[in-house]
Amino acid sequence: MQSLARGENRPAPLDASGSITVSVTGAAVDVSALLLTAAGRVRSDQDLVFFNNPVGPGVRYAPDGVTVDTRGVPAEVETIAITASLDGSGPATFGGVPLRATVGPDLDFPMTGLTTETAVVGVEIYRRGDGWKVRAVGQGYDDGLAGIATAFGITVDEPAAAPPPQPAAAPPPQPAAAGCGGG
Repeated sequence: MQSLARGENRPAPLDASGSITVSVTGAAVDVSALLLTAAGRVRSDQDLVFFNNPVGPGVRYAPDGVTVDTRGVPAEVETIAITASLDGSGPATFGGVPLRATVGPDLDFPMTGLTTETAVVGVEIYRRGDGWKVRAVGQGYDDGLAGIATAFGITVDEPAAAPPPQPAAAPPPQPAAAGCGGG
């Protein structure tokens, strides 16, 4: 296994069918992929492939990682950014976590230097001429997958705000008590 350093690029180790699998280990994470155009943005929200949208053009999510079939990636998609975000069952941040991206059977990228981040763009699989390359990124985000998604052009719905408390209803008026008249 060969290790990548942050910022390093290498030919993508594609299998005979033109596919590559990327996994991220070291903490309980949700792995996802963003299909990006030359502008570094998604074409639509459907270009985020993750557990709630497990299949995109040329990209398939699995609990242990993401598989990219380069033959199925649309021509306008130049980069597939592979991300990982904490799933809430482990540490609160990546600080001190030995996070590692494994790219195909041959490459590994230890992501070091993370502190307060809760999500990270680990690696990118990108077009270079007629071939595909892999870039070790390791860019962390403090605001989780929502922060990464927003940075690449996805609109993240804010959780619905709780309705304001309603004032307590006044008790219904009571009929006037019949008085005891002296008479």
